[in-house]
Amino acid sequence: MLNASSTKPALGPANNITHGKAVAILLIGTACLAFTAIWVKGSNFEPATSVVLRCWLPIVIFLPYAIREYKKKGSLNKAGFFWSAIAGLILGIDFTAWNYSIFFVGAGIASVLLNLQVIILPLLAFVIDHERIPRSYYIVLPVMAVGIVAVGGVFDMMMPGYEAAAGPSELWGIPTAVLGTLAGLTSGVCYGIYLYTSRKATMVNPGKYIQPIFIVTIFQGIAPIIWMFIRGEGFNFTQGVMIDGQLPSVNPEAMAGDPITAINWVNMIALAVLGQFIAWTFVQIGSSNMNATVSGGLLLLSPVSTIFIAALIYTEIPTMLQVIGVVLVLGAVGYQNGVHTLFKKKTPVQEHPENLPDMGGLKASTSDVAAK
Repeated sequence: MLNASSTKPALGPANNITHGKAVAILLIGTACLAFTAIWVKGSNFEPATSVVLRCWLPIVIFLPYAIREYKKKGSLNKAGFFWSAIAGLILGIDFTAWNYSIFFVGAGIASVLLNLQVIILPLLAFVIDHERIPRSYYIVLPVMAVGIVAVGGVFDMMMPGYEAAAGPSELWGIPTAVLGTLAGLTSGVCYGIYLYTSRKATMVNPGKYIQPIFIVTIFQGIAPIIWMFIRGEGFNFTQGVMIDGQLPSVNPEAMAGDPITAINWVNMIALAVLGQFIAWTFVQIGSSNMNATVSGGLLLLSPVSTIFIAALIYTEIPTMLQVIGVVLVLGAVGYQNGVHTLFKKKTPVQEHPENLPDMGGLKASTSDVAAK
């Protein structure tokens, strides 16, 4: 799926399908994304093993669609393959860190922490492509910083009478809330880098959705395998991480929990098929065929929904300070994506790249809201 031809970058929505169909496709992808953290926790697999299974199980599903697109639209050019491979390597680190964050601070909170990429993406465009940083960035940056610290529960630790949530209060001598926040921030940074490299691949291969994601999916499994070797462990298909839905209080660093059951495998298969193949493909197609502001607003439904779903399924009830942090983070994300402009009355204009929100000089072809 590689050739040497170059293609002029396509800026702005592809408009290959109707707006209504694009919205429907994006909403299906968003619904699947809302459950990804739930499925990660429900599968209970060791974080690195979980990433490899999530990414490589659906390859057999991706393959025929990738071949079909290759025959219909041609192969990726060299630049597209290169950027897709880099994007996959980075996303593998992202997913591994995110899985740890889910087990340390919960599915809902981890999904919100991921949105740090809103800060990272414009910064990369400025440093690498010498694009200007939008004025909104300087408003979003401090709000996001305060919101992220609050979401991670760090402010709660400073309150009198603070008691850690169920499970171990520390891992490797670090408070669990702090460690989970750091893992979530690592995930957010990597996700911002992924968005940058993924856009590079999309811009040089307009109209091709499946092949870039297929390449990304293959390369995603490399980073978690390297992490397994660093930790001196291999694949673990038999033992989970949690005991009765919580990290073990005795020797939690070993992350040795309940045996993997059929229910855990059901969650993993759902994660691979719905959370990986359907979610990423549908979000890519839907968001590429509509205004980035609209897609950004719709994708905000994902982390918001995850918070409520996690509360219902896993009784992950955020504290008041964490709720304030969630509002600050998602509000900053929405503002950076220009969601507030949807409520302004204005004369309809034809959708050109110059009319799209300027995300640090990169005209959005996909949304900057965290999609997992």
